Amino acid sequence: MSKIIQFQAQAAPEIIDEAHYDRYADAALLLKCFEIVKDAIEVINEPEYSIEKEDDMHVDLIRAFYALRVLFKRKTGHDAAQVAQQHWDAMTLHLLEGAALPDMSIPLCGPLTSALPPEYFEAHSDLQLACAAFNHSDQVRLGVSATLAANNAQIAATMAIEAINSTTALRKLVLRLSGGTMEALAAHVARKPGETLQ
Repeated sequence: MSKIIQFQAQAAPEIIDEAHYDRYADAALLLKCFEIVKDAIEVINEPEYSIEKEDDMHVDLIRAFYALRVLFKRKTGHDAAQVAQQHWDAMTLHLLEGAALPDMSIPLCGPLTSALPPEYFEAHSDLQLACAAFNHSDQVRLGVSATLAANNAQIAATMAIEAINSTTALRKLVLRLSGGTMEALAAHVARKPGETLQ
């Protein structure tokens, strides 16, 4: 007879990186960062405690670092570490070498597409204009849902462009159907004297 000892399988270690925090919504990430900062302040305020390398508080601060990094990337489309380094380098040049005061703006990611000029819609028929306006509006509708889910700066910028395309096509159609000018459009929509709204 043999006795076999079966040990429980070890749980996989938690990997703390951007990919881990990318799956959480903004509100959850902000709350996590708030809790970590609150705990760190409490530790600092207690004279008998300190933050040591690789202790729980240090690991929590690393978690907050990655959570903030994910939030920054969602809002701007850029890496926070790179932007911070660029600001640091620019300020160093300013302070040590007398360079001009640097622009410390935070870059934002541009849209995935560009707005179509009004001339693009000139050759479209009325039906094609209506379809184009509908399609661009539908892209905005789908994008708004995606933006609410992902809260991504690039998606938000792209939806703004799609909204511009939609209104451009719709404006072209409405002007064409009303006579081609703003004055002709105004004549169609203006209330005739003596009319009342009912």
